[in-house]
Amino acid sequence: MTTTRTIRSLGLSAVFAALVYTAVHAQFTVYDPANYLQALSRYAQLLQQYRFWVDQARRLPVDMASRYRLTPLRWQSHDVAGLYTYAQPIISALNFGDASGTLYDAGTDRLTALDALLTSVPVDLRPRLRTIYGSIQLDDSAAKRAIDQVGSTRVNGRLALATIQNMEDDEVSTADTYHTQTALLNKINGATVLNLRLNETASQLELHILEQLLVQNKRSRDAEAEIMNAHLFQWQYGPAYGRDLFSRTAASLDSWRQP
Repeated sequence: MTTTRTIRSLGLSAVFAALVYTAVHAQFTVYDPANYLQALSRYAQLLQQYRFWVDQARRLPVDMASRYRLTPLRWQSHDVAGLYTYAQPIISALNFGDASGTLYDAGTDRLTALDALLTSVPVDLRPRLRTIYGSIQLDDSAAKRAIDQVGSTRVNGRLALATIQNMEDDEVSTADTYHTQTALLNKINGATVLNLRLNETASQLELHILEQLLVQNKRSRDAEAEIMNAHLFQWQYGPAYGRDLFSRTAASLDSWRQP
């Protein structure tokens, strides 16, 4: 009996000790209405933000590939059928470029070398002859570069169209990976770089147009200068030259006898 009581006492003591230990080390949850309301408010804000981003991720309810796609105007080549056989050098240059100018030279009437003939030209006329000759050379130089640029742009234009097509396909793609924020920034940056390239090519073509206008202006100016010089020569030397010419002609007529 005594042993049973002793065991019971020891058991109660162990339980009591365990309860005391638990009471000392346990963490009790304390309800705070202010914290609870703040947590609910934060949850409502997160839910609102989530719904906002879900709405922002919605796509247009249309088929963009068919609704916004425009059939591109393809680059065309000159004389695909090969009908203009005598113009093939220049046509080839316009189709593919001519960096060396060989095709241009083969399709034009080349100038005879001037230096070897200058000694047979009167000294007073040599500067004028050089100017006229130089104007034709300037015309050749501008035409060569312009024709090469047009041909190179035509070749590069096909690649540009393919690049634009790829960017358009990426824009209307139905895959979500093409429409993340990073993907959108990449597409915007790619389109910006492509636009810079195309603008730079357009600037070069506009420059060649300006060069052609400058050459035409110089040729017109040279022609007007030749006419003006002829008038000035006539006003300066015309009367004496005419008198001398007519006097010799009259003397020839007076001395002429029929054989």
